[in-house]
Amino acid sequence: MATKWNATSGRVLPPRTAKRRGWLFVGLATLALGVALRAAEPKPVTVQTAPGRFEIAAVDSTAAHGVAAAAEDAWRHLASPLGLPDAFPSPIYVRIVPEPVAGAPLFHVTVEPGGIVSVRLVAVGPPTAAVRRAIVQGLLIRLAVARHGVQEKLTAPLWLEHACVAWWITRAEAAQFDAVKQTAARLPPPALTALLRWSRGSDEPRTLSVAAVWLLTFLQAESGRAHEWPALLQRLLAGEEPLAALAACFPERYADAAERELWWRTGYHHARRVRSLPALEIADSQAQLGALARFVFAAPDGERDTVVPLRDVLARRSEPIVAAELTRRAAELERLIPALHPFYRNAGLALAEALRTSPKNAARRAALPAAFEQDWRDAAELAAASAAALDGLEQRLR
Repeated sequence: MATKWNATSGRVLPPRTAKRRGWLFVGLATLALGVALRAAEPKPVTVQTAPGRFEIAAVDSTAAHGVAAAAEDAWRHLASPLGLPDAFPSPIYVRIVPEPVAGAPLFHVTVEPGGIVSVRLVAVGPPTAAVRRAIVQGLLIRLAVARHGVQEKLTAPLWLEHACVAWWITRAEAAQFDAVKQTAARLPPPALTALLRWSRGSDEPRTLSVAAVWLLTFLQAESGRAHEWPALLQRLLAGEEPLAALAACFPERYADAAERELWWRTGYHHARRVRSLPALEIADSQAQLGALARFVFAAPDGERDTVVPLRDVLARRSEPIVAAELTRRAAELERLIPALHPFYRNAGLALAEALRTSPKNAARRAALPAAFEQDWRDAAELAAASAAALDGLEQRLR
């Protein structure tokens, strides 16, 4: 019989004992390999934006965080034109899958029982046009459910989906606003009937997608104290016939179809020719800048979220997760600053400096958030004084 050598004990083992120990070694190695493989398997992650807005689930944490940042960006820019609430009773659930299914669309929005809105999305890498459209369509459907409950006629008009995506992009990046204006100068405005009745499943010509954002701009400009645009939006989301809803919400703007087209074409050319960068109103500037200065992190117990003051966040910028978030917000703020209302421009510049720089001097580190806080207070005082002056002027003119 063969014998085996045990290098640990220095003894010669009997054949049967050696065989048993050999199988034990194989078993332990197999167990260790199984544990290693399970540890290497990707684990699903869930990322939430502000409560009641978006909840993103994915296997790839990078994709989940990228979509979450895009969703929060979309909410900020579309809150005003869509009249979004601070939060919905339930968030929009986004489920990211890494690979498309043959023959299936890149995204699909579903209204589930109880008014839950879910989005199934293929997303890999930076946000694409499909990702932006998925976020906007989910937002429009969730708004429709909030306004009208669950019913068969709920809809997200195709022209409005394209308009909201373009509104979001052009407000986030001023250069894109100029690009859309240049494109519109080369394209004739489509018939209003074709734009409002643009249906899914048909072609998506560039003429309609470019004109959509100017229709959204025009309808908001035409809306006054009667709140014509919010009323039209509510009717559109309920699935009403768009031309009938337009006539009902914008009365006395035109007498017949020919005048309606003239009204629209005049508004289209006026909107695209306005020589100004997209500027935010005072309230929008305050909301968007405030969101970038507000940091919410999970508490140590993991059961709740905690708002962390800006100065405390800056003091911990050496931590990887904090550094990554500061870098992301600084890049977003750089795009936002040109569009800020003049009252909030200094506060935006002060916050950008605080997010970008990491001075070694303790006094300088403390001065950066203090400068932002002072500029923020100054902006609020200017906004309040301006509102009071305008209210007083309006009272005298009545």
